Amino acid sequence: MSVTRSLSRVVILLLVAGCASRGAVDNMQPPGIMRSSPCGANSRGEANRQAPIVCVDDSARTLTVSPDPVVVHDALEADRNAPVVVHWFTTSGTGNLQVEIEPGCVEAQRCDGNGHCSARSVPHSAARCKYDVWIDDGQHDRLDPTIVISPCCG
Repeated sequence: MSVTRSLSRVVILLLVAGCASRGAVDNMQPPGIMRSSPCGANSRGEANRQAPIVCVDDSARTLTVSPDPVVVHDALEADRNAPVVVHWFTTSGTGNLQVEIEPGCVEAQRCDGNGHCSARSVPHSAARCKYDVWIDDGQHDRLDPTIVISPCCG
């Protein structure tokens, strides 16, 4: 096999991998996480400012979240114009989880009705916002934790 042909295959593989990882951000799907919740019993979430996961403990009427506050970078370290995606998961892996964040703090906020919500940071911004989190079932009380958007990787 020629060197040119080998190099072409490597370039194609890199492009495919790059598109697949970019799709994870565009679709707001957590990279490397199946559709089931990564927040099992006693999970403390993921405090990584580049890939935060907030666990919403829905085992009692009063919800708790971890981490609280969740601190998120405004952009990805590898691309200062790309947002960081924040994910919220219920510990049960079910429920109509809802998250409502103060305007101007994040964008593209959405919930799937199956124990998962996500939102994107706004690159080149900083904010400290309260947000409401609840399960839309009438059996859980709303909680008002905090999200902090900080400048990336200074």
